[in-house]
Amino acid sequence: MVLGFLIAQKKIKFNNANVVQLVERYPSKLDVVGSSPIIRLYKYIKIFLMEKLFKQLSDAQASLFILFQKTWVYHWDVVGPDFHQLHTLFGEQYNTMFEEIDTLTEHMRYLGMKPVSTLTRIVEVSVINEANSSINANEMIRELRDDNMKICDILTDVSEEADSQRQYATSNLVQSITETHGKFIWTLRSFLE
Repeated sequence: MVLGFLIAQKKIKFNNANVVQLVERYPSKLDVVGSSPIIRLYKYIKIFLMEKLFKQLSDAQASLFILFQKTWVYHWDVVGPDFHQLHTLFGEQYNTMFEEIDTLTEHMRYLGMKPVSTLTRIVEVSVINEANSSINANEMIRELRDDNMKICDILTDVSEEADSQRQYATSNLVQSITETHGKFIWTLRSFLE
């Protein structure tokens, strides 16, 4: 990380001699078989600069997964006069989220990331709390509305970071997911009015 810090602070000027020197000094960070020193350094710099985006994507993936699971539980557990409407709505929402999680995770793999994959780690990383199955329908709706708002905030941060790194495909993907969750918020809020 010293190399990344020096690069970020612009304390390293690039020329062929110091690129080779840096590659020799940090071989474990730059070890890509069959690559020239400049390609290896470029790959390291790219990974270093994308660390923030990678963390944000991991947080988004984990939080989206917990929201998916919570919506699914509420789909099973909802009772009351609006049962059929809410059961159907929650079912549509968790099915949409399942597809979003798959698309987002595959995109993370495309970027060279290892997505969060254990349930224990997903719960640790998520900013969304797990489902509480002992609440009434209105409380379920409020929780899901608020959690969808959190997802929109997280994805907006991802989009801004992706734009700053010229990762436009990532930005477009999360903006699309954000719009879908904005519609979820509107639908859920309509039940509470």
